[in-house]
Amino acid sequence: MVGLIVGGSLARGGADFFSDIDLYVVVRDGAFEAVLAERDAAAGFVGNPLFRFDVEPVPGGSRDQIVVFEGPIKLDFMYHRESELSPGRKWAARPVLEDEAGRLASLVSRSADSTPPSPTAENLCSLNQKFWTWCWYVFGKIVRGELWEALDGIHSIRTLALLPLLDWHAGRSREGYRRLERKVDPEMAACLQATVPTPRPDPLYTALRAEIGLFRDLREAVFDTHEVIFHPGPERIVEDAMGRIWAARGGG
Repeated sequence: MVGLIVGGSLARGGADFFSDIDLYVVVRDGAFEAVLAERDAAAGFVGNPLFRFDVEPVPGGSRDQIVVFEGPIKLDFMYHRESELSPGRKWAARPVLEDEAGRLASLVSRSADSTPPSPTAENLCSLNQKFWTWCWYVFGKIVRGELWEALDGIHSIRTLALLPLLDWHAGRSREGYRRLERKVDPEMAACLQATVPTPRPDPLYTALRAEIGLFRDLREAVFDTHEVIFHPGPERIVEDAMGRIWAARGGG
């Protein structure tokens, strides 16, 4: 073991009864697999687990075990290899519980002035390509009457395209829906609300159009900031086809 760091709302001093406890467990590379193999036993030493599961690992990320103890209290054990540590906003102002050689205190200190990572031009161009592909896919589901799948697609577009643009536009770290109610002004909240439909054709199509409008507004600001140029011709073809097909079927 190298040490332990606390994250989340507990680290920020804003925890309440429903807050998770985020515990970063930093382990020497050579001992990582052995320590990870004992994660069930480690959880048992903390308390009596009611439920637990391992999160599917993400390349380059931590190996997480989510455990709910009596209380109920949800504790996220996030296992990191020592070699994976580098300064970043996730470590800024985090309390260090254990620190074998001062490595973690140094990491937290060097993370103090970290800024949110900016998207690359390649990231933004790729997102633009995906967005219009997703829109055409969802539109097809609406027209076919596959309404629940269309509803899931509407949600995915909001999650994977609109929220990242919203965070990049505001210059903050990407946190998805976390505390979104406190981050957006009433006008933006209304724009997002318009993308939440019921599973019926007309509301789904209206929500998809709202997503397209919001995407364009956010794209204009973010792409301009990062000097990204795109060609609008292809999206016009997709959008014209959607409008033509929708009009031909008489709306709902």
